[in-house]
Amino acid sequence: MTGLFILLLITTLTFNSDAQNFIGMDKNQIMQIMKEKQHNYKLNTTTVNTHYNYLKYEDQIAEITILFFLSGGNRCTLVRKICDYSNINNIITELNAAYRPAGKNTWKYKDEGKTYYIILSEEEWFFTITTRLKE
Repeated sequence: MTGLFILLLITTLTFNSDAQNFIGMDKNQIMQIMKEKQHNYKLNTTTVNTHYNYLKYEDQIAEITILFFLSGGNRCTLVRKICDYSNINNIITELNAAYRPAGKNTWKYKDEGKTYYIILSEEEWFFTITTRLKE
């Protein structure tokens, strides 16, 4: 029973941010939403990459990092989640339930008339979930 509760808790914490479409939002809007609605994610400002403009949030419980890539004008252009493989089955189940399949490890959805793609990529030590506007 305890294992089921922990699994449900991790799944809830993992996917709450997926319901929110951050693409097109400005940096301050993202920071406000994450502060108000995603208490399990903490902003990490200790790592700086001078090649990219981004916000980095980490969830130590579920071992998930979210990167919000920003344009020069501080608008979100892409969201990437970096996840531990212990989360993969739950995440695929949630993606299958919430979005329309669009190929292997790819889903799509529409928001305000625009089409977005969600792509799951498997790496050696982790997997990523990238959400972007259809080009």
